[in-house]
Amino acid sequence: MSRSGALDRIDALLGTVTDPAFSAVIRGEPMSISQTPVLAFWINGRSVDFLTLADESSRVDLTIRAYFRMQVSQDVRESVELDLWDAAVNIDTALRGDSDLAGNVTDIEIGDMSTAYTDMSGVAYRTLDVPLTLILMGDVAIAP
Repeated sequence: MSRSGALDRIDALLGTVTDPAFSAVIRGEPMSISQTPVLAFWINGRSVDFLTLADESSRVDLTIRAYFRMQVSQDVRESVELDLWDAAVNIDTALRGDSDLAGNVTDIEIGDMSTAYTDMSGVAYRTLDVPLTLILMGDVAIAP
């Protein structure tokens, strides 16, 4: 198991989503976006799931967010709703196809997805948030 391997695998799996065609996958929460749609993912936190005498198992929570730039055109705004739905299904499909992230985690959990609007540098974006939890059994060895 490898932390960097898990992040690399998430990056690679998100890169396979072609509907909608994302212009980039960004590791880390973006401060600005040059073109959309774009996917970004970042770590929210880590918690200890349980302890044994020999090791600690953990859960790492991430957010995957799809950004779609809002436009004045009603047709574009309507197409964004379909893109959000397609993104939700296709991100889920890509991640579930490799639920141990090439052996870098024990398993993953995909939470309930949600949508919102966000403003970044005066630009409005429609967003899709995908909560992802990485489950790592025996993540940290406990030395006697």
